Amino acid sequence: MSFWDGTRWVDEQDASRQTGSRRERSRRTDWLATAIMILGLVALLVPFVGTSAASRRHAPTLTISCGASTCNVGGSLTISGAGYTPSAGGQQVFLWVGYPGDYCGSAGCHGVYYYPWVASDGTFRVTLDNVLPQRGAGYVDATQYQVKSDKWTEVAGDSYTVK
Repeated sequence: MSFWDGTRWVDEQDASRQTGSRRERSRRTDWLATAIMILGLVALLVPFVGTSAASRRHAPTLTISCGASTCNVGGSLTISGAGYTPSAGGQQVFLWVGYPGDYCGSAGCHGVYYYPWVASDGTFRVTLDNVLPQRGAGYVDATQYQVKSDKWTEVAGDSYTVK
């Protein structure tokens, strides 16, 4: 009867006559080949680990401030964000600025959309004028395109009060 030794068919009687030193040398070669294959697999995984380490470190944030220490009617609104997907490959983020004191009724909500340019470090800062027409509480929501799920998702929000 014969068997496959990994490189050729060998007769069992011939295999039992092999010397121990030849088989020992083959074992060393086998272990060396195994070590090389393991190192090769590790080398293949390194680029993926490096890519995941470079991804965003925190969830997107949104900060709202006004020209003065408080938001006043007729004043400007500054919106800052961090942790977003950069816009270099196309627009990735839009903001909904809900007017202060407004409510969503049957006619819809009142506010303005704004599409900020997100820098390569994932940040943006925009100042909007004439978005504070009256007193009350307002809000800003940020929505970002999620490439993996191929959909837009609201990722951050903040509110403000006009006095």
